[in-house]
Amino acid sequence: MAQAVAALARVERVTLNGLAYDGLKRALLSGRLEPGTTLTLRQLADELGTSMMPVREAVTRLAAENALAVLPNRGIVVPALDANEAADIWEQRIRLEGDASARAARHADGDTVSRLRELAAAVESAAHAGDLHDVLERNSEFQWSIYRAAQSRVLLQLIEILRMQSVPHCTAALRVLIGERPAYFARSFHNHSALVEAIARGDAAAARRIKQTDLKEFRDFVNETHRRPR
Repeated sequence: MAQAVAALARVERVTLNGLAYDGLKRALLSGRLEPGTTLTLRQLADELGTSMMPVREAVTRLAAENALAVLPNRGIVVPALDANEAADIWEQRIRLEGDASARAARHADGDTVSRLRELAAAVESAAHAGDLHDVLERNSEFQWSIYRAAQSRVLLQLIEILRMQSVPHCTAALRVLIGERPAYFARSFHNHSALVEAIARGDAAAARRIKQTDLKEFRDFVNETHRRPR
């Protein structure tokens, strides 16, 4: 009987750790945590509605993946990327996310394509409404629906690690994008629609090319935004 209770306790603890990790990971992948944002374990535990132990373990795991950094005073921060690190991550993202988009074109079914069309429209609608939080959430959902359609666990894991390090550095650029609506504003939605239609017709080469073009254009926009005087 004692062994059964102990086993149940272990399952519960793993679940809480996993929930804390997933919650923090979603915040990073959607861009809701930006570089320089400093948090405490208590703040994170309160936000996630759990105790500090699973949050501490989740933070340790994310720090090992270079998505978070633990400060000497035990604060937690989203680390900045230097120019070389950012360029390296963009290069790998362009390659791997292009691969995932090509695979999605080979594997996506009709339901997936319909969902992608809905999500692409939701991203554009949120952007026109000027709702940054909704743009972050809907865009994250759109991108990950494509990558999951690739049906590659290994590819998904690699993309996840790179995006956790990179996406938080894009939020400031998205804020400019929906606030000022430069030329790339309309172009980005055109890229989304073109990518979905390439996936719909099973054109892997086009899906790869469109995704990589979109990422390169967005990278350039992010870099341009970061060079602005502050």
